[in-house]
Amino acid sequence: MSQKAVMERLKKLLALSKSSNAHEAAAALARAQQLMHEHQITEDDLVLSNVGEFACRFTWGAKSRPTKYQTRLWSMINGVFGVKSVFMEGSGQIRFYGLSDRAEMAAYTCEVLSRQLRQARSDFLRSQNRRIKRTTKISRADNFAEGWILAVRSKAQRLAISPEEEQLLLRYEGKAYEDLHEMKGRAAPPSRRSDQAFVDGCREGRKAQLHVPMTGEQRLAIAGDGA
Repeated sequence: MSQKAVMERLKKLLALSKSSNAHEAAAALARAQQLMHEHQITEDDLVLSNVGEFACRFTWGAKSRPTKYQTRLWSMINGVFGVKSVFMEGSGQIRFYGLSDRAEMAAYTCEVLSRQLRQARSDFLRSQNRRIKRTTKISRADNFAEGWILAVRSKAQRLAISPEEEQLLLRYEGKAYEDLHEMKGRAAPPSRRSDQAFVDGCREGRKAQLHVPMTGEQRLAIAGDGA
C-alpha cells in the first residue's frame, strides 16, 4: 500500500472513529492507531497530508530574481485560491501549496494567465517606436504588465482562508521550506509615459480569459469583455 493510500485509509478510519456506534468507533480508532504505528505516521504527518503542492509548468526567463509584475501575478493567484506560493531559484519555477484542489487549480491558472500576459506584453513591446531606447521600452512593458494584472485581479473573486488553514500552511511551509524568504520582485525602472503604459495594460487585462473547473459545480471564471 502506497503512502498516499495509507493516508486516505487513515482519514476514513478516523472519520469512522467519530461514529455514534461505540463498537464501530472503537474498532476504527484501533485500526487507525495500528496503521500509524506500522507506517510510522504521526498525527502531524496526517494533518499536513491535506496540503498539496503543484508546480506551474510555465517558467519565465528570470531564474534568480523575478520582476515585480511576476510576483504580483503570483500574489494575485494566491489570494484568489487561498493558497501560497514559492519561487524556486535556479529553475525559475513557481510552486503553489494549499488544500490540494486549490493548489492544483492555482498552478493551472498561473500557467494560463502567464502565457496570456507574456503574449500581451510582447505585443505591446512590438507596438513601441523602434527608435526608443531599450531600457525605456522594458520599463513601459513592465508597467503595462502591472496594469494588466490589476485588471485581472479586479475581475476575480478572492477565496477567504480560515485562521486554522493559515496555520496549517505555515506548518507545512516550516517543514518543507525552512529557509523561505519573502519574494521581492525587481521594480520597473522609471521612464516617460510609464503611466500611460499602465493604463494600456489595464485595458488589455480586461480581455484576459480563463474558465477553470473547480470541485463539484463550482467554477472560477475570469472572462474578458471581448477582443
